[in-house]
Amino acid sequence: MAEGSTFHEKDVLEESHLLEDFRDEAKTRPVEAESSNPSPALHINLSGLQHPQWSDLIPSSKRFLFFLLPTFIQTKLYPDLLRPVRLHPSAYLDGMRGLAALFVFFYHFSYSSHDVLTAFAGTGKPDEHREFLKLPFIRFIYTGPAMVSIFYVVSGYALSYKPVKLMRNKSWKDLLHTLSSATFRRAVRLYLPCFASTLMILVLVRLGAYDATRGIAYDERRLDQVREFHMPRYRSLWHQITDWAKMIMEFRSSLVLYLTQLGLARLKPLVRILSLVALIVWCHEKDRWEMILFYSGFLLAELDFRRQALAATKSLLPTLDFSLLKSSQRQSLWTALYIFVFLVGIYLGGQPQSHVEYAPGWATLYSWIPSYCDHKQRYWVGWAAILLVWSTSNSALLQRLFTNGPVQYLGKISFSLYLMHGPVTHTIGYASMEFFWRIIGDDTYMTKEIGFVLAAIINIASTIWAADLFMRVVDTPTVQFAKWIEEKCIVPLE
Repeated sequence: MAEGSTFHEKDVLEESHLLEDFRDEAKTRPVEAESSNPSPALHINLSGLQHPQWSDLIPSSKRFLFFLLPTFIQTKLYPDLLRPVRLHPSAYLDGMRGLAALFVFFYHFSYSSHDVLTAFAGTGKPDEHREFLKLPFIRFIYTGPAMVSIFYVVSGYALSYKPVKLMRNKSWKDLLHTLSSATFRRAVRLYLPCFASTLMILVLVRLGAYDATRGIAYDERRLDQVREFHMPRYRSLWHQITDWAKMIMEFRSSLVLYLTQLGLARLKPLVRILSLVALIVWCHEKDRWEMILFYSGFLLAELDFRRQALAATKSLLPTLDFSLLKSSQRQSLWTALYIFVFLVGIYLGGQPQSHVEYAPGWATLYSWIPSYCDHKQRYWVGWAAILLVWSTSNSALLQRLFTNGPVQYLGKISFSLYLMHGPVTHTIGYASMEFFWRIIGDDTYMTKEIGFVLAAIINIASTIWAADLFMRVVDTPTVQFAKWIEEKCIVPLE
C-alpha cells in the first residue's frame, strides 16, 4: 500500500476485511485446540509474573520468540495448535481478497521505480514500451485499481450473504438483528485497526525510521516514476499528532449497502434482483463506480442463492439449450464459458492508465468509456472484478486457484497486509533498495533490476511477517472487541 493510501484510499480500508459475519454463519473461524496437555511453549505461569525469577526468563523468552513467528510456522512446529478447518463454500473469496492485497502491495512497491501505467506499445513506436511486464494479462499482477475493485465486489458479496439468506428464508427478525449489529460494529471494526496502523506510522516517524530512508524516498533519479508520499517529521510532537489526526478516514459504502438491503428485503427475489440491476445502471449513469461494485456483490450473492435453489430442485439454467448433450458435455461447455469470462476479466483487469492511443485493443476500449466518467482508470477494471468474481463463483475448477493453503493464508492476513505494507515499504523496503543498489550499483538496467528484486524479496517477507503479527495483536482482537462493545450496549431481543 502506498504510504498515502493508508489515509487516502479510504474506501478500500473501509471494506477490505468484511467477511467475519459470513464466516460466523459458516462456522469456519479457526478455533484453538482444547487440549488437556497444551504445548509447553504456550503455557503461561501467571505466578511467575508476580515473583520473577531468573529461571523464568528463559521460558518467557521462548514464548515471546514463538509468538513472533508467523502463524504458518507455529502450526508447522505444533500441528495440534489449531483444529482442522473445513473451508466454507465461498472460501475462494478469501483467497481472491488475499491475492488482491498482495498485488496491491506489488503495485505500490514498484510504481516509484518502474513505469506501471503505460500501455504495451501505447506510443506506436517500435522501440518503446514493449517490455514483457507490460504485456496484456501479465500486467494484471500489479494493476492496483483492479485489486481495489475486487475488494469492493468481494465486500459487497460478503456483506450481503447472510442478509440475502435471511431474506429468502423470510426471517425478518433475524435480518433486523443482523443489519443492526453489522451497522453498529462497523465503525469499531474498521477504525480501530486503521487507528493502530497510522499511530504506528506516527511512532516510526518520531523515532527517525522515516528519516533514515528519506534520501531514497525523494531521489528523483532512482525513483523516477510515481512520487510516493513519505511522511514528514515535524519539529514538534503536537504538530505531528495534529497532522496525523487530520488524515483519519471516513466510510460510507457499507452503510449505503445496508440501507439498500433494508429497503429491498421484503421484495420477491426476482423483483429484488431486477431492482439491483436497475440500481447498478443508475449508479453507472451517475458515475458512482464504488457502488456499482458493491451492488454487484449484492447481486452475485442473490444469483448464487438462486442457483443453489435451482440445483436443489434439479432445474437447469435455461440460458443455453444443451439438452441434446450429455451431462458431462454440458458441464464442460459451461466450464469453458466460465474460464473464457475469467480470462476476459484478467485482460480487462490489466487496464493501463496512460499512452493508450496506439495500444492494441486498449485504444478501442478507451474510446468506449462514457465521457461523463471522471475515474476512467477504474472503469474497465471494475467490470473485470465483476467478471472475475462471477465466473469463479460458478466454477469449482476456478475456485481451486483460491482455496489452496498459501492463498487462503493471504486471505487470512489480507486486511493487515493492506495496512502494513505501506510503513514496511517506507522503512525496510526503501532501506533494502538503498543497501543493494549501493553494493551492486544502479547505473545499468540490469544492476538496478537485480537490486530491486533482492529488496523486493526482503520487503515481501517483512511485510507478511508484520501483517501476521498485526492480525494477531490488533485485527483479530478488534473483531472480538467490537462484539463485546455491542453486547454491552444493545437491548436484548425478546
